[in-house]
Amino acid sequence: MDNLSDAADLGRGLISQPRQPGNRPALERGFPALLELYARYDIKITHFVEGWNGEAHPQELQELLRQGHELGMHGWQHEDWKTLTATQARDLAERATAALERASGTRPRAFRAPGGARSSATAQILSDLGYRIDASLGPGGDDAGAVSQLTPTLWTVPYEWQAVDATHWLWNSRSCEEVEAIWRAALTRAAERNGFLTFIWHPHVMGIDADRLALGARILEWVTRDDSFRPVSLRKLVEYHQAQLPDF
Repeated sequence: MDNLSDAADLGRGLISQPRQPGNRPALERGFPALLELYARYDIKITHFVEGWNGEAHPQELQELLRQGHELGMHGWQHEDWKTLTATQARDLAERATAALERASGTRPRAFRAPGGARSSATAQILSDLGYRIDASLGPGGDDAGAVSQLTPTLWTVPYEWQAVDATHWLWNSRSCEEVEAIWRAALTRAAERNGFLTFIWHPHVMGIDADRLALGARILEWVTRDDSFRPVSLRKLVEYHQAQLPDF
C-alpha cells in the first residue's frame, strides 16, 4: 500500500494546508477500510508512507504496526524522486526516515520512490541509512523485473504498473470487471512461473470506493484460499529469495 493523508497533495501544491478533520476521506475512510480488509483475510502488508505523516499522523502509523504490518518510507511529501539531485534525495530520505522512526518507534527498512522511478544515487543513500529493500522501479522507470541485490545490503523488489490501482482508476477509466480480469490473469501468470506479483493499493483509490473494495476482497479471498498463492509482505518475499542463495 502507498500514500497516506494529504502529504502528496501538499507536495504538489494542490493544497496549502492540511485538510481539516471530517474532510479527509483517504485518511478517515480509505485507510481504516483497507486495514479492515487486510485483517479480514489475515494479510500483512508493507505500507509506504511519506515522512510528513510521521509528524502529522503518528497514531495511524502506530496502529499500522500494532496490526502487524510493516512501515516503509515514501519520500517526504511524495517528491518526484527521479528528478532529485543526490543531495536533495539524501536530505529528504534522512528527514523522512527520522520522522517515521520518531512517530512509530521503528526505523523503516523498506523504501518505494514516489513517482515510481528511483534515481541512480538512491541505492547508496538507502544503504547508508540502513534500508534493506527498495521497492521502486529502476532509474529509467521500467517495470517488472526480478528480486535482486542492488548493494551488499539492499534488495530490490520491482512492480508492474498493471498491478497498481491508480493505473486503472486514476489514469484510465476501467470498470471493476475489467480490472478484476487483468489482475486475475496477472496472478495466474505469476503462479505458473513460480514468480511474484506486487500489488500497490492506495487509501485514496481503493479505500474510498465500495466497488473497488469489494474487488479487493474477491482478490484476497482467492489468493488466501488457493494453494497456488502465498500472500506475503515484501520483507518475507526478500527473505525467501535470500534463502535460495547457496552462500547467503
